[in-house]
Amino acid sequence: MDRKKKHVTYVSSMNATLKNSRPARKRKKRKPMSAQLRMAIGILVVFALLAVVVAYALRSANRTEVGRVTRIGATLNQNIMPFGDDVIFYDGTTLHCVAGTGGNKWSYQVGPNADYDASGNTITAWSGNDLYILNDRGSLIYNNKMSDDIQFASAGENYVAAFVGDADNGIVNVINKNGQTVDNIAIENQTLLDIGFFKAVTSSSAQATELMWILGLDTTGTVISCELQTYHPGKLMMGNSSLGEHLIYKIFDIDGVLNIVNTRQIMHYTYRVVEESSPTLIYGYTVEDVKTVGKETYQLLIPAQEQNQGMEINNVRLIYGNVDKVMHLPGECMAASLGTKCVYGFAPNAVYACRFNDTTFTTYSLPVQVTAILGMISDNRVIAASGSEIYVIELPT
Repeated sequence: MDRKKKHVTYVSSMNATLKNSRPARKRKKRKPMSAQLRMAIGILVVFALLAVVVAYALRSANRTEVGRVTRIGATLNQNIMPFGDDVIFYDGTTLHCVAGTGGNKWSYQVGPNADYDASGNTITAWSGNDLYILNDRGSLIYNNKMSDDIQFASAGENYVAAFVGDADNGIVNVINKNGQTVDNIAIENQTLLDIGFFKAVTSSSAQATELMWILGLDTTGTVISCELQTYHPGKLMMGNSSLGEHLIYKIFDIDGVLNIVNTRQIMHYTYRVVEESSPTLIYGYTVEDVKTVGKETYQLLIPAQEQNQGMEINNVRLIYGNVDKVMHLPGECMAASLGTKCVYGFAPNAVYACRFNDTTFTTYSLPVQVTAILGMISDNRVIAASGSEIYVIELPT
């Protein structure tokens, strides 16, 4: 017989006798559960379910991760600049444009010891007295030798302004996108600080026209004074005014009004450099970032005493429309920036995000150790350095 199939139970007579002699046990009757106890258990179950739902909701609302992270083939010392959806950098001889999602879009050789500026869909680069103007596809629009070494250049939407010669005695050459020189503006009795472009509706046009501002420092008098001039390129000077002895470090426009920032206040001037409204006092803060979203322009400020002290930004100030509020960060930050919906504060291992109409920041962990913030590109993505390596990180909104 196969042992694996055989199944027999052996019971000795003694075991059978003992089994049959055991008295039957009486089962105790369970007392019925009281209504109060049933209700208490039911309440506990409901609370437990609610706790699970709340925990899940909080977990969903406070995600801990950021979006896509892309490593860019650039290093920290390669003069990196945001450019729409892309990132531009200069490797010592060549300009490269890299997509924010990775991959080289174009390259253009401009030679050694070059610098560049980019705005809208225009890039201008210069090396010695060579000036280049490229479009956003990397195609050359203009290349020529200026009369002297180029100190710096600024790109607008339809024009490029290049300052050549000495800082105290030079010429601003204004060139349009067709490669035509439309202005040669002599700089005299002042040190040129900066050049920029903006749009405003003028008395001669119902449409917004691209204008240019030039900021200089007058050192001929007993008191140093900042001087601002505005021009309609190729036509005439629009305005000229002294802005006082406080150093101007930023100029931006809101609906054609120039906002001129010094260490004490933001002054508001028309395109003719006539005061438009009373200044906005910002003493103790510096303007860190400006972004126009739709019809609203947001201004992000950080405490002035914290700006040059590394990772010690504990609060930021946000100004837009009639709103002027201070927002407290969850932890110390090295930098702060504006997205299209949120204010962002950056710590080495985390980014804090708060919507414009809110006051509470949410914390998100970063997948790399961030050592510097280099700017924002479109779709709420930040260019960040981790040591010498460069990443584009998609931020939460």
